[in-house]
Amino acid sequence: QLSVLRERERMASSVSRVGQTARGAYRLLLRSVSETFKGDDFTLLAAKKEIRQKFEDSRDMADEKARSDLIYEAYDAAEFIKTHVVQAEMTGEGRYKMSATQSMSEDQPPEGWVEPPPQKCS
Repeated sequence: QLSVLRERERMASSVSRVGQTARGAYRLLLRSVSETFKGDDFTLLAAKKEIRQKFEDSRDMADEKARSDLIYEAYDAAEFIKTHVVQAEMTGEGRYKMSATQSMSEDQPPEGWVEPPPQKCS
C-alpha cells in the first residue's frame, strides 16, 4: 500500500507542477498506456499511435495558453488512464478476467449513484 500512496503522491505532484513540459506529458502518457495495456499489443500500439499523432498535430502551436492547456490535459489523461481504465481478457470459459489496482477503487461514485442489488452467483 505504501508504494501505491507514493505513486499517487508522485502523480499529484507531477500534475500540479507549474513547469509542466510537453515531453514530460508525452512520456507519462506512454508509461500509463504501457502499464494499462501490457500484454495487448494491438491496443497498446493503437494508443501509442494516437498519442504520437495528437502531440504531432499540436507541435507548432503558437498560442502559449492553448499549449499549456493541452499539456495539462495530457497529464490529466495519463492519470485517468492509470486510475480508471482496466484491461480485461477473455478466459477459456468465455468469461472476462481483469486486474484492478487499489488506486482504481479509491474514487467516490458520481452524485446520484445508486448501488445495484447484489447478484446471485451461479
